[in-house]
Amino acid sequence: YIRKFAGFQDGHNKDVLEVGVGMGADHLEWAKSGPKSLSGIDLTERAISITNERLEIEGLHSDLRSADVEQLPYINEGFDIVYSWRVLHHTPDTRKAVLEVLRVLRSGGIARIMLYQKYSLVGLMLWLRYGLLSGRIGLRLSQVYSRYLESPGTQAFTTKEIRDMFSQF
Repeated sequence: YIRKFAGFQDGHNKDVLEVGVGMGADHLEWAKSGPKSLSGIDLTERAISITNERLEIEGLHSDLRSADVEQLPYINEGFDIVYSWRVLHHTPDTRKAVLEVLRVLRSGGIARIMLYQKYSLVGLMLWLRYGLLSGRIGLRLSQVYSRYLESPGTQAFTTKEIRDMFSQF
């Protein structure tokens, strides 16, 4: 489902930015699509280094930077596609991150952003494990995501919250 969601083939001859390159698997696919330009950020130098190594092995290139999505180091309207898979919900201010994506996205561009849905099977399973079965029935779903999913502070959003965040798109 990531390939379908990402639509890597759409990057051909486009200016593409990936927010949160991680270990570079998706970034390598963007590079293979033949973009006009490819850029990527991650908070960690380790992720940037690993992604660079993967690209070098394939003879591909990207402008990779260690940066924060809440303060993207790019000009306004510099990208045709901005892609981020499982990243923005880890930022302290996801709304600010979304506005930064909008700022760097060209008019008519495409933002493909995956965020955690608050009321989901994952949320229910986590609440059952860390709330109900642990005797903490009063544990709120937002606390479950923040404490027990991936990294401290992870957030999940309702459909309305997501629509509100992306209302300017």
